[in-house]
Amino acid sequence: MTTIILFTGLLYLVQLILPMPLTKRSGEAAGESARKAVHNLRESLPVFFAFALLSMHLGVEANVLVASIWLALRIIFVLLYITGFNAKPANEVGYVAQPIRSLTWFGSIICLIVMGINLI
Repeated sequence: MTTIILFTGLLYLVQLILPMPLTKRSGEAAGESARKAVHNLRESLPVFFAFALLSMHLGVEANVLVASIWLALRIIFVLLYITGFNAKPANEVGYVAQPIRSLTWFGSIICLIVMGINLI
């Protein structure tokens, strides 16, 4: 679990740095996508860290696999967000749907729920 926590911290650091070079290289839209992706990660990061640390403290080995899946889904999420893969045309208010990205996010939330249940 320690390795997963460290890689999660690395993912966060990379995502914090990413908007600046993306803005310079690919334009403001790519930089804005990177900023939104890191904001989204920030929303679930405290829950993940709390569950991961509790799993280590309580010896809940089942959460190692779930945490690994969570991290993989978060990496996929940021890649989908930044690249705009599978983006649908914007609607009248400017919302651009990315169904695969949404499913990836939902999967990461399910992982957090499972981690929480495993702690009970």
